[in-house]
Amino acid sequence: MATNSYKFREKYGQWALVTGASAGIGLEFARGLAREGMSVVLTARREDRLNHLAAELKQQHGAETRVVAADLAVPEGADRLADAVADLPIAFLVNNAGFGYAGRFDKLATDRLRAMVIVNCLAPVVLTSRILPAMVQRGRGAVVIVGSVAGRQPLPLHAVYSATKGFDLLLGEALWAEFRGTGIDAIVVEPGPTQTEFQAVAGENVGPNHGEPAENIVRVTFDALGKQPSVVSGWFNWVRANATRLAPRSTVAIIAKKVIEGQTPVELR
Repeated sequence: MATNSYKFREKYGQWALVTGASAGIGLEFARGLAREGMSVVLTARREDRLNHLAAELKQQHGAETRVVAADLAVPEGADRLADAVADLPIAFLVNNAGFGYAGRFDKLATDRLRAMVIVNCLAPVVLTSRILPAMVQRGRGAVVIVGSVAGRQPLPLHAVYSATKGFDLLLGEALWAEFRGTGIDAIVVEPGPTQTEFQAVAGENVGPNHGEPAENIVRVTFDALGKQPSVVSGWFNWVRANATRLAPRSTVAIIAKKVIEGQTPVELR
């Protein structure tokens, strides 16, 4: 990890909170922050995985942790999580929890679409709203939102997912501008395909090793934090993210549909 020893703890404070910490990008954020000497609240639904990670961070980095099992897919989930950490001075918030759901819109379950909007959009709004004011009072802190290159364009067969990530991008970039000069750094990181459970959960026909390693996303985020409002991980993903600058949005949507069709089960196309 290309960071100076403990610079984040010194700059922002002791405690970090990482949502979706049980696997993938969230797990790597937790590891990266522990290497920075920070104490980490680990939250996700799978408590057994969180406990295993907590033991790893304690053994390898001497990190203090708190495990909070939480389901952010229910409307009250983010408030329950905020209540569970209200006694801690959270200095570094990573809004990572999120999931996708591939398929033609009319063939997808309404309840799962609703849950995706709650996790991808409502949860970061509520958590940031609950935690950010104390950062402002202390005069320092960091907010990371994990977006996606999908949020830069219409993405047929991932229509709601791309819309939620567009929401995350605009939210995070606006927070970056609002809080410049206050000691609060905000950033949106936009990964492309990543070696995580995302594709399996979304129902895509790609293997678990499709994409770049999750630790790359964390390194790119840490390097850009405090310097820019958003960052795309990987040069090819940057090209994809800026495709709408190179071609009409309608053309980009049609091309994107062809790509996603190849990753989507036939019965959901």
